[in-house]
Amino acid sequence: MTTPAANNPVIPTPEAIRQIVAEVMRRISPISVAPAGSGVTHAPAISLPVPSSSLTMSEKVVTLQMLEKLPTGTRSIALIDKAILTPSARDYARDAGIEILRRQPGSATSAARLFVIAHAECPGDAAGRCAAIARSVPGSQQLPASGLVDLIAAMAMHAARDGARAVLLTSRPALAVILANRSTSLRAVTSRDVQSLVAAAAQCSANLLVANPQDFSLGNLQRVCLDFVKRDPGTVPLELTAPKPCACSGH
Repeated sequence: MTTPAANNPVIPTPEAIRQIVAEVMRRISPISVAPAGSGVTHAPAISLPVPSSSLTMSEKVVTLQMLEKLPTGTRSIALIDKAILTPSARDYARDAGIEILRRQPGSATSAARLFVIAHAECPGDAAGRCAAIARSVPGSQQLPASGLVDLIAAMAMHAARDGARAVLLTSRPALAVILANRSTSLRAVTSRDVQSLVAAAAQCSANLLVANPQDFSLGNLQRVCLDFVKRDPGTVPLELTAPKPCACSGH
């Protein structure tokens, strides 16, 4: 015995078919399959605008090891349009809650230089000052609070990878400058007034300003950071690019 439904099958309308196809495409669009045996998957083909607070990566292939070295608290990363994520990197980003974005080719955002802001061992409302600087300087990212050594390491990574510039607020500026200048990717300067700080940065093409917030008003900090970001860093002096002389007894 047949049922009425079997005798009268429901034929979906063209609009219903369109909605079904659209839903299927929406679900499968985040991942496109790479050639068999390649071991990688291509990231979404749709480019999205990149927030100014996103960490930028310029590598063509992004691996798990690269993501594991991101600063603590990173919530989004911007990749070049055709970058490839390895499967393990994609799983790590998903589990860590890191959003993967795409830089639109030729967009002003993709060409902008990242400005990193952080504070360590500061009395008073250093976090509030950092937030105010971030609001006044386009293309900035505020690092989560951490120790002096960890923050300088994160800034060194940004400088080496993204060509970023940075400002560090700390009550121990001399120590911070010495620690930062151990890194080959950082050129740090400090001073107790705006004019001297700007002049020191220009003299050595600095990419890291170190300041004790007790020596500067918030307005001066905002102005010096904005000027620092807009100013052409110039050419690194030859003395800073020459190989370090050998110190062994045989030379």
